[in-house]
Formats: sequence, structure tokens, C-alpha cells
Amino acid sequence: MSVPSKWKIAQHWDESPTREDFAPYLSLDEPCCFACGWFSERWKQASAQASWQRARLERAHIIPSSLGGPDDASNLLLLCKPCHQESPDWVDPAQMVRWIATREERPSRELETFLAWFAAAERAPDFKDALASVVAEEGAAERVSELLRDLLGQAGTHFGVGFSQGTRVAVLQAAADEINRRAQQTGLEADESRSVDIQD
Repeated sequence: MSVPSKWKIAQHWDESPTREDFAPYLSLDEPCCFACGWFSERWKQASAQASWQRARLERAHIIPSSLGGPDDASNLLLLCKPCHQESPDWVDPAQMVRWIATREERPSRELETFLAWFAAAERAPDFKDALASVVAEEGAAERVSELLRDLLGQAGTHFGVGFSQGTRVAVLQAAADEINRRAQQTGLEADESRSVDIQD
């Protein structure tokens, strides 16, 4: 028997009388981790079925196959990677229910990414100072955004993680250095221009 699709698993739990126990965050319209509610706006497709298939959720056994659990929808949940890694491998489904009930809700992938960048900015005070020095300039937001995109193009990622927190801090520090360098260069050019004006 083949493993059911994510869509089939979602449909099964949407109709299950034990849905609230095993899939408290489930909504067929928007894919999410059954245990914590984590989702991504990027999963949205033309149909709910396509969205569930695109979702970066893992099939997790309630009763592990190593303990005799079947590969059917009634024994499979859709979990985000952290939930799947932390879920119990146990023969009694009641332990999975108990574990799910204790999971904290997670924000969307996009909000988590924003919060990670915000935390990185806290660890890169030079970036905050550099940003404050140019924020009032016309077109500053576009220039800083372009600079950050360029720097991200130079950054590597960890497999399964994306940009590490250390990489985010490094990108922001490099951005601060570049903003300060440009400001210094603009200041020198302005001084030279004033000097030429005075001599004339």
C-alpha cells in the first residue's frame, strides 16, 4: 500500500471525530502543521489540494511503522519539521494526543523570518546606527533594500535551515560597513565640492 498524499491525510482528519485531538489547527483551506499551526503564505496555490501538496510538512506516524503502525491516513499526521522531530514514537496514540495538547502555537514562516532578522538587528547595533543615519534621505529605503539583496546573494545557507542567525548578523554588519563607507565617501565629495566653490 502506498503512503497517502498530504491532501488525502488532511481530508481524513478534517472528517475525523478525533480531529480536535490530533489536528487542532487543521483547516482544509490553508495547510498548516497539525500540532502547532505553523504555515507559510508561499504554499498558497490555485486549489486547496495543490496547496497541501506544496506545503513543506512531513508525514508523521502516530504509531511508528517500527512498532507496527500502518501507512494509512488514520495513522499519519502532517507536521512541521521541528514538531516531527520532537513527536513521541510510542505504541499508544493517547501519548501523541497528550503531546499535541502541550505544543505551543508557532507563527507563520514569514513572521518567524521577520522576527529572526529583527533579533539579528539587535545583535548588529552598527546596522541600526547606520540605518538611522540615512533613513531620512530620499530613496534610502530602496538603496538599503538593494544593498541587503546584494549581500544576501553573497551569503551561504545551511541545509534545512536557510540563513543561520550568524549569517543574518554578518549580512547586517556588512550592510552597516557599506552604508558608513558610502556616507563617508559622500561627505568627502561634498567637502571637495565646497572647497572648489570657495576657491572659485
